Amino acid sequence: MKRIKVDYNYVMDKFVAGGLSEEKLDEYKEKAKLGLSRLLRMFDDGQAGFIGLPEQNLAPIKKFAKEISGKFNDLIVIGIGGSSLGVETVCNAMLPFGYNARSFAERGCFPRVWVADNVDPTKISSILSECQPEDTFVCIITKSGSTVETAANFGIIYEWLMAKVKNPKKQICAITDPEKGALRAMANEKGFVSFDVQPNVGGRFSVLSPVGLIPAAILGLDIDKLLEGAMSVHKDNYEQILTLSAIYMYFMDQGKNINVMMPYSSRLVSFADWYCQLWGESLGKSRTTDGKEIAFGTTPVRATGTIDQHSQVQLYKEGPNDKVFTFIEVLNHDKDRKITSPYEAYDYLNGHGMGNLCNIELKGTEAALKNAGKPSVKISLDLVDEFTIGGLFMIWQYIVPVIGLACDIDPFDQPGVEEGKDYAYALLGRKGYDATKAKFTEIYKKQDDFIV
Repeated sequence: MKRIKVDYNYVMDKFVAGGLSEEKLDEYKEKAKLGLSRLLRMFDDGQAGFIGLPEQNLAPIKKFAKEISGKFNDLIVIGIGGSSLGVETVCNAMLPFGYNARSFAERGCFPRVWVADNVDPTKISSILSECQPEDTFVCIITKSGSTVETAANFGIIYEWLMAKVKNPKKQICAITDPEKGALRAMANEKGFVSFDVQPNVGGRFSVLSPVGLIPAAILGLDIDKLLEGAMSVHKDNYEQILTLSAIYMYFMDQGKNINVMMPYSSRLVSFADWYCQLWGESLGKSRTTDGKEIAFGTTPVRATGTIDQHSQVQLYKEGPNDKVFTFIEVLNHDKDRKITSPYEAYDYLNGHGMGNLCNIELKGTEAALKNAGKPSVKISLDLVDEFTIGGLFMIWQYIVPVIGLACDIDPFDQPGVEEGKDYAYALLGRKGYDATKAKFTEIYKKQDDFIV
């Protein structure tokens, strides 16, 4: 039995004006097959290493997690983007709400977990005020080893540890490139325990590498199941991947320039954030066509059901028809509760489960958007566990490069991000960035007339 199913009724022209005909779907599936064949060829050539991650040896990760199990009250994960969003997705999906609450750590369930991502002084100060240095384990994650936000947060946390802990290296794990970068050099010099991110695994494709698996294992989650779920996406001969890739490419060509990811579960909010990075950074590119520079890509947007039925859905139903929607449904919600009416006006709720209500509201939103001619697909999970989360990760890690490669876009680089980083390095005085600083000075000009 499939644990993840894709329902694409409401993107078809039988139901939605301007939708896909069966002939068009077959046509775009052929285009998706081209992208998939290019992706699999890259894997065979030693690139696109994320494809092989479900077959990795987990023994070293499990051994390490077991060695530190029960020794720390808090886990601080230092990373940003691909080095943090996957970790947050796993925590959001698999740990109880309030998982960084003191009571869970005191009961010995698992360490509290904190993510030091942004360089917001209030955030890092709040984390450190809640933790005790001697009871805190730190994972620093950056594949390149040079991510400025990660370096800054680690500098503050390392100083915090040094002030109170005699041998802080026993409380630090580095996850980075096996050979290159400042973090690899520091880990080797200072004797931190370290794990490798394969050079052919990009940061935003790294959640099923030690980047996501080390924190998950420390937190007591079933990392075997994560990889089993990821492996399962191959079993239908990539049919779900090809179908979804075809759908999104068709609507790109129809001018639907916004892709809304809307899970109907608070446990999957962080997954939608992870998706937004993967989609936006991989597909938002410029390409040269017939000698002209043309922008490519669509804008990913996160929404949450049922919350955003009371905000964004007004726009989605009656606003511009420039969007395609992806709903995620959870068929069996954990810890479901029956509703008891406190007042006769609410009697229609009696006997319904909260999960049932959530899914009924999803169906209502599907119907309302269909009625307005807005296309949507729905991905249904039988329940949220490590297996289905691993499957969702891998499905989208395939879809995004399949689309990019089918459309002659490199889904594995991010030149638009690098320019802003370089300007920041120049302003910080990093060696070798003098020319970049001069360029920034020339570009970054403003007039007081336009400041109020």
